[in-house]
Order: sequence, then structure tokens, then C-alpha cells
Amino acid sequence: MRTIIFTLLIIFPIFSFAQNWAPIGAKWTYDHEYGMSPYLTTIESVKDTLVLNKLCRLLVTKQTDELMRQDGSYYWSTMNISKDIIYTSHDTVFHYDSFDNSFYPLYLMNVQKNDKVLVREKVVPCTKNVYFCSRFEYVVDSISSLSLQGQNLKLIYNSLTPTSEWGFNQSRNLENYPILEKIGSLKYFFGVNGKVLSLEGDIQCLRCYNDAQISYKAGYWSKECDYLRPLNGPSSVLDNLDNKIIVSPNPFDSYFRIKIGRPIEYALYDSFGKLLKQGKEKQVNTTSLPNGLYLLRLTIDNKEVKSIKLVK
Repeated sequence: MRTIIFTLLIIFPIFSFAQNWAPIGAKWTYDHEYGMSPYLTTIESVKDTLVLNKLCRLLVTKQTDELMRQDGSYYWSTMNISKDIIYTSHDTVFHYDSFDNSFYPLYLMNVQKNDKVLVREKVVPCTKNVYFCSRFEYVVDSISSLSLQGQNLKLIYNSLTPTSEWGFNQSRNLENYPILEKIGSLKYFFGVNGKVLSLEGDIQCLRCYNDAQISYKAGYWSKECDYLRPLNGPSSVLDNLDNKIIVSPNPFDSYFRIKIGRPIEYALYDSFGKLLKQGKEKQVNTTSLPNGLYLLRLTIDNKEVKSIKLVK
């Protein structure tokens, strides 16, 4: 196994024009965990910009969520969340760290199977955003390719190392989202917290990507890329199975029932991400659980179809 440690030398005032990623107008659309807020996240490449004498692209991240007015009606609200700077040079995509006024290499495409890639060391104490302080590391599990509009693009399947805190998959979900050349991680472009369970706002995966040359749509997604479900309605995106699943009562006391006319598996977590119960029964005994907030994940044929916040 090779160990690849990204290092960045002093940046000399030389312009880089190897901009193969994120052409202006490129857009990534991400789903969130089913039933959780916000509804979706988008990243758009909006313009060229110069940073540290590098010709870069400005990426704007937005989130869309359902909000309720005082009169009880609902509406979609889209907010700017962040602005990020990237540039590409040969086989590497660099991301700008505004806290340190420097670039670090986010994607390295020239890797081999079994390579261990350390993107960033852990920073202690952390005086900036936790994203830039977390240990970002992964192992290359396998390499293949995917053809999009006649372009043969590299696919890098990867997983967390035992010491990584940030990565392109989440170990608690046993995820297997690859990195796709020219698009990035099919989980989330900037990676995700690899091990911590968040009850709000987890990114599920990439729904769609589009630019002037190539487009990608996840196999599970059959609607328009910018689809928004009906306001104050169900949030299913997986074959409408979400609409057919009822979990009650909620709040619950000594049990809750899962109502659906086919076999289903469940996993129940506490608010810290600890797995408490799992099984296939549709009436779940909860008498031993303390009062609090829980997350129920439901799967059919090893595919997650619904995540629900429950209260006891």
C-alpha cells in the first residue's frame, strides 16, 4: 500500500489555466437524508477569479428548505450557505482555505488501488471551521471507469481509514460512493463527517450534475434535476416508497409500529449516533429506552428508503 500525503509547496506567482473541473455554469444537486431538513443542496460554478495568482473558479453553495409563514402556508426558501474557491492543475483539484490563506489538494486522480491518501492532518486546537481541522483520509478500494457523453471518466471507490474523521463516505452507513473524474465525490464535493451522526441536514448523495459538456444523473433519480416535492408533502425520492410507510405513534412510549405491506429492516439510533436496536419486526418494543430524540432508518433490499426522527 502506498501512502500519499498531499503537500503544498510555496505558491509562486504563476497563472494556472488547467481548469478541467467546474466550468462556469456547472451545477451539482444533492439530496439530503429523507424526511430531514433542508430538502436539497446545490453547488454552482459562477465565475473565474484570481486567488494567490491562481486562475480559479468560484463555487457558490445554496440550500433549499421548506418554511412556514405566519398564516400557516408553506414556501420554498433558498439561501446562500458558502463560497468556495478551487483550481485544477494536471491531475489535482485544489481547494482554498480562507483561514490560512492557502490552497490544499482536495482531489488527486493519479492514484492506485490500496493507496492511502491523507488530504489533511488533524489540527489541534481548532481555531477555524471544523471542516479544515478534521483529519481527512481515505483508502482507494478499487478503480474503474464510467462513460458520460462519450467521455471515459475515472471512478475511484474509497473508504475511511480507522483514524479518519472526514472523507468521501460515511462508515456508519457502510457507504460506497466513488469519486468521479471532473465531477467529484458522488457523496458530496467537499466530503462529509465520516463517523458522526447528525439528526439534521445530512447530505445523502449527488442527485445530478450538469455542465456544457457532460451530465450525470444518479440511478435512483427519475425526476427533473431541480425537482421540488409538493409543499408540506412527503419527501420521498426513492420509488415513492416513503409515501407508503407509516411509523406510529410519534411521540411513542413503550413501542412504535412500522406499517408497510412488504418486508422491511430498521435501525434505531440515539442522538449521538449509537445504534440501539435493529431488526425486521414491525412492532418495536421500546420500554427499555429513556425519553429523548431518536433516528429511525428503514431499508428495503439493503437500500435506505426512509429516515425519521422519533421522540419518546
